[in-house]
Amino acid sequence: MVNRNLIAGVAVAWLMSACATLEPMPFANAKDCFYPACSLDVEVVDDGKGGKKLKVEGDGNVRMGTRHRLVAIVWNLKTPGYEFRGDSVLPHTGATARGMPANAPGAWSQTIVPHGYWYDSISVTSMNTERRLLNYDLTVYPASGTPGDYVTANAAILNDPCPYSADYCR
Repeated sequence: MVNRNLIAGVAVAWLMSACATLEPMPFANAKDCFYPACSLDVEVVDDGKGGKKLKVEGDGNVRMGTRHRLVAIVWNLKTPGYEFRGDSVLPHTGATARGMPANAPGAWSQTIVPHGYWYDSISVTSMNTERRLLNYDLTVYPASGTPGDYVTANAAILNDPCPYSADYCR
C-alpha cells in the first residue's frame, strides 16, 4: 500500500513538472500564447465619450508560455474601414513611451522579430529567450474614405522562457 502511494505520488510530481508553466501576470487580463502561434482579435469600438477605442482580446496583453519559443503573435483586425500599417505595433522606447513604462534599450529588437503586415493583419515573432516585460502600442488607422483619426492602445508582452537549458525545453 505504501509503495503504491509512493509510486502514485512520484508519477503525479513527474507529470506536473513536465507541464508548461506560466509566470504570474503583472496585469489583470492577458492572452496565453503557446508555440507555434497565437492570434488576437482587434476591434474599433465607441468609447462611450464620443470617441473610439481599441477592444483587443486579452486587453492586448500577451503572456508567453514557459518553454514556448518562436511564437508568432498575430493581431487580426475585425472592424471594416480601418487598417494596419507598418508602424501599427511599436515598442515603448524613451521617445515613444508617452508616460507609459519604457522598455530597456535594445530589449524589443533582441526579442521581437517583426513580420510584414496586411491591411487587416499584422504579426511579430517572440523569441521568448529572456524573462522580461515588453510594452508596446497597437495602432489602427482609418482606411481611405473613413473619417476620424487613428486609434491606439497600450499593452505588453510577458516573455517567460524555459528556466532550464535550451536542450531540456525543446
